[in-house]
Order: sequence, then structure tokens, then C-alpha cells
Amino acid sequence: MKIIKKDGRIEEFNIKKVKTSIENAARDSESMLNESDLKIIIFDIENALLKIRKDILITSSYEVIGVIFEILKRDGFSSVLKSYVEFGK
Repeated sequence: MKIIKKDGRIEEFNIKKVKTSIENAARDSESMLNESDLKIIIFDIENALLKIRKDILITSSYEVIGVIFEILKRDGFSSVLKSYVEFGK
């Protein structure tokens, strides 16, 4: 899958960057995310993006951020979400 970055560049989507961002947000919010939580969150993010994009395997930074927001909110990680949003400013 490819991603359109905020500056318009297109590059390969790297889920490891998403994982790192979520780990950093959890650390900054002093929340504990165990490896199992993180795997489920990342799995759900990837699946949501693939479901949205179906045959057109290109997404945008904004879409990825929206999916991350929804997954963290849905799964009850509000402190991680708050830190993630603040970091993105």
C-alpha cells in the first residue's frame, strides 16, 4: 500500500511508523500498552485501511490519522489518543 504524505509525496506505507507513534504516545501519556494490546491495535488499523481502500491501495496521512483516532477511541485508550493528538500538533 502507498501513502500520500502531508507534503504531497507518495511513498510506501510503513506500519512500523504507526506502531512507533502509538508506542511513543503511550509512553508520553504514561499509559501501559502491552505487546498484545499493540498487536491488536496495529492489526485493526491495517485491516480498517485495507477495508476502506479495497482495490485502490493508496491512502493518505489524514486517513491513517483518522483510522488511528477511531481505533484508539473505540478500544478505550483515551489517554494514548490524547497524547497522540497532542504530539501531532
